Formats: sequence, C-alpha cells, structure tokens
Amino acid sequence: MICQPGGKGNGHMKKVLILQHVWENSTGFVGEILRQHAIAYDLIHVETEPIPDPGAFDAVVAFGGSQHVYEEHKYPYFIQEKVMIRKVIAQDIPYLGICLGGQLLAEVLEQGAVRQHTVKEFGFYNIALTEDGKKDRLYAGLPGYQKVFHWHEDVFDLPAGATLLATNDYAKNQAFRYRNAYGLQYHIEIDPAMLDTWLYHPNLQPESTDSQEIEAYKTIERTRDQHFPLYREHTSIMFGNFLKICELI
Repeated sequence: MICQPGGKGNGHMKKVLILQHVWENSTGFVGEILRQHAIAYDLIHVETEPIPDPGAFDAVVAFGGSQHVYEEHKYPYFIQEKVMIRKVIAQDIPYLGICLGGQLLAEVLEQGAVRQHTVKEFGFYNIALTEDGKKDRLYAGLPGYQKVFHWHEDVFDLPAGATLLATNDYAKNQAFRYRNAYGLQYHIEIDPAMLDTWLYHPNLQPESTDSQEIEAYKTIERTRDQHFPLYREHTSIMFGNFLKICELI
C-alpha cells in the first residue's frame, strides 16, 4: 500500500482508492494530477493485497491489466474486487474504471457483458462523445471528442440502465455511466515512461508476428510525440472533472 501525503478539508482527509492489476500499469498522469491537487491516495495491488472498505474513501479508480474478466478461475482476486464494486455502486461512491477496471464494472452490472473482441485496438485514437456524453460532467470542456490510448482485446456490452457516453467505429461502447460509476474502454493514465515500459520491457514483448500488430507498434513509435500533448491535456480536463464529481476539488 502506498499513501501519498496530502489532502485537506474540515477534519476529513480526502483520499482516493486506486486498484492496480499489473505492475506495469501504474498511476502515471492520474497520480500526477492527484499530487498536483494534494489529494492523498492508497494504491492497492489487488493480486497481493486485500481491498479495503471503499466507504473510507471519497472515490475509487481501477486501472487496466492483461487479465480477462471472464477468467475468474484464473484470477480469484476478481471475486473480492467485484464485491467491492457492488458496495461502491450501492453507496454511490464515485468510481472510474479504466480498461479492465471499466470491464469489471460492466460485468458487475450485467453478467456476461465482457467478451473477446474481433479486433485489437492498439494506439492513440480520438473517440467521439455521444449526445449524452457531451452533456455529462465527466467530459465538460472537451471538444466533442477525447484523445485516448487503447491497448485491449476485450470489449463490454452496455449494461442495462447505463448511459453510453463515448463511441467509435472499432468498439461501439467506449465509455458509460451508471449512477456515479464510470466505465472506460480506454486509457487516460499512461505517461511517456509507462508507454516505454509497455513497448520495450523484455517481459512485455508480444509473441505475435502479426503484421498489423507490428505496424501498430511502429505507428505508435513514430507518432507518440505528436499525440501526447493533446492526450495529456484531455486527461487533465477529464480526470479533473472526475475529481469535481467526487467533490475533491
């Protein structure tokens, strides 16, 4: 567990619970923004640490990972995580699920919502906001779309009662809201150092010889510097909006 110093308020330490699923998906830009606002956070690696009671936190953020939600037998820690997400929903604690974290939310809301996609989304994309998305507080200040980063092979169906907020041609359901819980199919947290790890760490190299995947790697390497400034700006706006929804700033 890592607790960053900070927080302010009328006797209440403002704190965010962050759930990490793999070592290489760390806090990145999200952690940077929290530190800028002096908001404390506890970082829990769900595979090795028990998940604390979410009622002690002002918000929960769940990051991505290479695991598949529908393989609970391989990842039994998903069981306690899903119990926690149900508590979050019941108590209206703001939740932001990123990639795997969004898929877990979808699966909790509707069993069987997550499945393997027919294509892999890999790289920087612009995703369009729906009419509901343009009106949602999470996307206030964005120009009708968000610059995001994708690295996933699973997708989720829109759970019953949820509102679709963002979409694209490759995976229709890119973001949704259910009460105070948000599920994203994409990443907002990667920074240049994290992307270096994902692309170049020897333990993370793909075994695939698929020409499209190799070309996607090359495209990211070639274009990353031109995408990062807007990606970072959009992350700052959107995650700042989430912190306002949480009444943390």
